[in-house]
Amino acid sequence: MLTPRSAQKREQILQAATALFVEQGYGISMEAIAAKAQVSKQTVYAHFKTKDELFDTCIRACCSDNQLDISLMDDPRSPEQVLCDFAWRFQSMLLTDEAKNTYKTAVRQSESHPELAAVYLHAGPEYTTHMVAAYLTHLVEKGVLVSHLNCQHAALQLLMMFHGRSVYWAYLGQEGQESDAERKAYLASCVEMFLHGYKSEKYKDK
Repeated sequence: MLTPRSAQKREQILQAATALFVEQGYGISMEAIAAKAQVSKQTVYAHFKTKDELFDTCIRACCSDNQLDISLMDDPRSPEQVLCDFAWRFQSMLLTDEAKNTYKTAVRQSESHPELAAVYLHAGPEYTTHMVAAYLTHLVEKGVLVSHLNCQHAALQLLMMFHGRSVYWAYLGQEGQESDAERKAYLASCVEMFLHGYKSEKYKDK
C-alpha cells in the first residue's frame, strides 16, 4: 500500500503525463514527465516501469474519473435505467478534451508507435467492451436477454451506437450541435432499440 506521500507523487506523475501525452503525443520523454510532475526520473520509474504502462494507467484513470469502472452488475435498477445511465457517462467521457486528444494521439502515432494503439485499445475500448459484455451476460443468465446472444458482439454494437453524432462530429473537430436533452433522447432510443432486439420473449412487454 502506498504511503500518503507516495500516493501524492503518483498522482502528480499521472496528471503530468496525461497533460503531456495530450499536448505533445507519445514521443514525450519520461524525463519531461518527471520535470512537469516535479519529481525525479527515478520516482517515475518506481511507480511505472515503462511509458506504455504509464499511458495505460492514464487511460484507465480517465475511465475511473468518469465512473466507467463501476460494475454494472451491482446496479439493482432495470436494464433500461442502467444502460441509459451508463450511455450518458460513456458518451460524456468521450466528449472530454482529454479523451478526444488521447484518441488523436493514438491515431497520429499509430505508424511510428504501433504499440501505443495496442495499449489504447486494451485500456480503453477493450476494457469497456468486456465490462458491458459481462453485464449483458448477467442479463442472459437472468433470462432477460435471449440465450443465444453473443455478448461480446452485442456489447460492441451497443457501444458503437452510443458514440452517436455528438462523438463522431467532435472527433472530426466539428460541433454536433446537440443539446443535453437531445443527446439523452438519442441514447435512450439506442437502448430501447437494443433491448427490443435482444430481449427474450418472456421480458418483451416488461
